[in-house]
Amino acid sequence: MNIISKIKHYHDFYKRSYNWHNMGTGIPVIEKLRCYSCRLIHKVNPAYYVALEFYKKRHSEIRKYLLTVRNAEITKKMVNAASLEERRSIGNKLCFDEFYGKAGFVKRAFLGTEKASEEEICGFIEKHGEVIKKPLYQSGGSGIELLRREELSPEKLAELKQRAYVLEERIVQHHLMNEINSSCVNSIRIVTVLDKDRIPHFIGAAMRCGASGSVTDNVHSGGIAYPIDLKSGTIIGRGRGNQTENSYDTHPSSGVYMIGRKVPNWDILLKEVGEAAKLSDKMIYLGWDMAITEDGVDFIEANFGHGIDVIQYDGIGKKEVIRKYLEGTHCAF
Repeated sequence: MNIISKIKHYHDFYKRSYNWHNMGTGIPVIEKLRCYSCRLIHKVNPAYYVALEFYKKRHSEIRKYLLTVRNAEITKKMVNAASLEERRSIGNKLCFDEFYGKAGFVKRAFLGTEKASEEEICGFIEKHGEVIKKPLYQSGGSGIELLRREELSPEKLAELKQRAYVLEERIVQHHLMNEINSSCVNSIRIVTVLDKDRIPHFIGAAMRCGASGSVTDNVHSGGIAYPIDLKSGTIIGRGRGNQTENSYDTHPSSGVYMIGRKVPNWDILLKEVGEAAKLSDKMIYLGWDMAITEDGVDFIEANFGHGIDVIQYDGIGKKEVIRKYLEGTHCAF
């Protein structure tokens, strides 16, 4: 990105619907300059500056956070060390379903459209009534759609055959999760690190809740993430997204009060994620997206190069704990 592009990027950022009067000193010019200075000093993604409330923090506190550039360096080391097959088992949504489904972690039915016949595609959708259609490689919730039986036109069927998608049985989430927002699965993002002795460690977690009517819960699609205490599985703070500077103690759509709410089946989630993390060879630093069901959990996907913002919404920088667990591995920094 050249200097002109950078200037345009920051100009577009400052034009967003943030209310700079609500930040720090309450003087917009000063807060915008401080945001820019944090970019120069700490290489802070401007959206992280707002979402992680760096306008409330001193530079010494900001240095405790793992931020975009360092996160990308860790990911690059990890990806370069991994085989193509292992990278695909995480980065390709169909390969993820196949690999972790074989191991018993993905419980829902799925079908890859690229190699399936038209009859198989029609039969899969007919059986389940409605399915989730996902592009194999896109992230941030991009391209994910709900596809119903009655919507399967010849044109839609042709698209499914021409492009690579995975169709998935729609997950039925736990009734306590459904109370928050019923239009999508409200997932848990939890990040793990495998240390040099291949012991899995949990770094942080957040509940990601979709906006009203949304098919996805991603914060890039208007969702909100609430920080979770790793030991108890309880929400311990106000939720935030990356679209505004606002924070929420309730879910804006349903009005459900979130702080103190406990994630169902938390012990099951920790056990299964810890076991799944050990299946990786070189992919030792992953963000897992988990659905909570009535009788347990289902693995939605895993992510490398995942955003590090939501697991630091608890106000605790995670750089040093990640550094400690990666020491002696190929991802050490």
